[in-house]
Amino acid sequence: MSRSGPPRAATPTACHTARVQRCDECGFVYDDHGPDMVGDELAALGPRYRSRLVGGEDAGRRGRLTRRPEPSVWSALEYACHVRDVLLAQRERLLLALVEDQPGFAPIYREERVQLARYAAEDPDVVARELVVVSGLTARTFAGLATPAWERTCRYNFPEPAVHDLLWLGQHTLHEGEHHLIDIDRVLEQV
Repeated sequence: MSRSGPPRAATPTACHTARVQRCDECGFVYDDHGPDMVGDELAALGPRYRSRLVGGEDAGRRGRLTRRPEPSVWSALEYACHVRDVLLAQRERLLLALVEDQPGFAPIYREERVQLARYAAEDPDVVARELVVVSGLTARTFAGLATPAWERTCRYNFPEPAVHDLLWLGQHTLHEGEHHLIDIDRVLEQV
């Protein structure tokens, strides 16, 4: 995977290992989020992101959402677009893992997407609505899993190839959302 473009506020290796169970940076503990919780927690992400992206008719709001605190750190809007795309990708990965035995997944090229998908040019209100919809879709797909399905496995390539069950995939998806909320709050404080 290419490492061109700006890194996230926390570099991927700062909180990820092949069999990560806890993020030292944000405090997320994978085992604290069981199969009976993942769906509801994923659904709650959309409104939480929306609260950071919308609000008031402040003329400077878009500027704050699109401003990077440093050239190498994404803006709040870029983080939000990234999470939207991660939720879409993870839902598709989950569906694939329910059909295929131990599938591997193509990378989403997160750094490249920032420029290629023009995240900074997106409308924050539209992204906020999309995050609510996508978090709901992803949540319903995870919440609808029968007990044996959580044990199905997939090959996940980030940060390095490893086999994980679908519970871990749900927990990891939730971690991405939770972690980037912290990144957004940090960026908004800095700009």
